[in-house]
Amino acid sequence: MTDIALTTPDGAERLRAPAGEYIVRLSGEQTGGALAVVEYTFPPGAVGASPHIHHGHEEHFQVLDGEVTFDLADGPVAVGAGGAVSVPKGAPHGFRNASGDWARCLFLLTPSGYENYFREIHQALERGEELDAERLAALRAAYDTVTL
Repeated sequence: MTDIALTTPDGAERLRAPAGEYIVRLSGEQTGGALAVVEYTFPPGAVGASPHIHHGHEEHFQVLDGEVTFDLADGPVAVGAGGAVSVPKGAPHGFRNASGDWARCLFLLTPSGYENYFREIHQALERGEELDAERLAALRAAYDTVTL
């Protein structure tokens, strides 16, 4: 990568999620594959992701607003705004909004590529597909991710 990557607030890619919205702030196309930055806003009671394991990338979370409960190997941990969680390859995890308020977090995906999973979710929703657990697991599998 030799060029500076820049996305203005108006220029971010907005994607539908099963619950809430993804916003791609930086994509792998912009960073030479090094990293993707995705913001996720989701409502009270929503599951952001059921437990799964990434084998192709690491995932780092920064909670921006509200509280996000992370389901980790040692049990659930609620993380409020300002907190962060770093998940290495091979570590089981999931996350949800167990609170009564909206939550917003930032995903840093290293290397990039998994933002395309969010794009596929958006495209499926736009086509009117039902995204049940089986369908989401199949989409994840294409990105070297195993649903538990």
